[in-house]
Amino acid sequence: MYRLLSVGIVLLWVTAMAALFVRDVYPAWTAQDAPPMTKEQLARLDQRQQQMAICDAGGKRLGTAWSDISSAGGNTSIRGTVHLEGIALVPVLLVETSTDFDPQGELDSFNLDVFGVPATTIKVRGERHGIYFPCEIQIGPLFRQANLEMAASRLLGDAFRPFNYLPALKVGQSWRMQVIDPVSAALGGGTRFTAVVARVTGKETIEYRGRPIECFVVETSPGRAKAWVDAEGCVFRQQVELPGLGRLIVSDEPYDDEARTRARRRVRRGNDEGEHVGAAATIKEIARPIEVLRTSITNVLGGGDHGGND
Repeated sequence: MYRLLSVGIVLLWVTAMAALFVRDVYPAWTAQDAPPMTKEQLARLDQRQQQMAICDAGGKRLGTAWSDISSAGGNTSIRGTVHLEGIALVPVLLVETSTDFDPQGELDSFNLDVFGVPATTIKVRGERHGIYFPCEIQIGPLFRQANLEMAASRLLGDAFRPFNYLPALKVGQSWRMQVIDPVSAALGGGTRFTAVVARVTGKETIEYRGRPIECFVVETSPGRAKAWVDAEGCVFRQQVELPGLGRLIVSDEPYDDEARTRARRRVRRGNDEGEHVGAAATIKEIARPIEVLRTSITNVLGGGDHGGND
């Protein structure tokens, strides 16, 4: 009886370990190159400018995300803007990103700026150097560096919208990438790069502007992000899980460049005024977010796991 019980326990353990290996370890071992972000591939996209609504699980709108593609010579740049309102400690946030790819479609540089945190500058600057992708992170007066492994950093994304464009997908494809969540610091969490494995798990048909469209389904592990991408590489819908906000749905909608410009001007102007002691913010209101930001960056880049080596 005890022997059968022992055998059963061992079999259950082996089964659990096998499932863990298949789900988490094997995809990382077999991860391939990221989708080719070359000028030729991105030129095939129907939408070179995109706008997406950001809503919570209940359908309440929290903000808007915009992106656009531009080319100069053989290089390609993807610029992104994420505008959020009414979340936790900080009423308005603006995240601006710029990702540059060389003629071969390899990640060349990455810039990120966060506006809206009172009296605090948040910047991330990264540029490829050989097998590493060193990033300098500034939060207020603090400057730290994270050396990301280039092989695991072929693509970078922000936590609100991990993917911008994903051309030339196929079912079964997988790749490693880095996701950064700078906004979580303002909400009481940490600011860090997280290495994830993205996999094309299959195809689904979704409704897009009143018509069905077949999409590739891309999922990440860890992180539980999910994206629906058409054959050309346009990302029509994303689903992400964020600390303090829960599940967010990011879905395509008509592009409005004027709305993007208004959001950028309004938040940037407010950020500049905040740096000169804005009238609406008291010292007590400002102190808490700044202290959270300082503690987060010190803990994460001073010794925590941030997907690279200091």
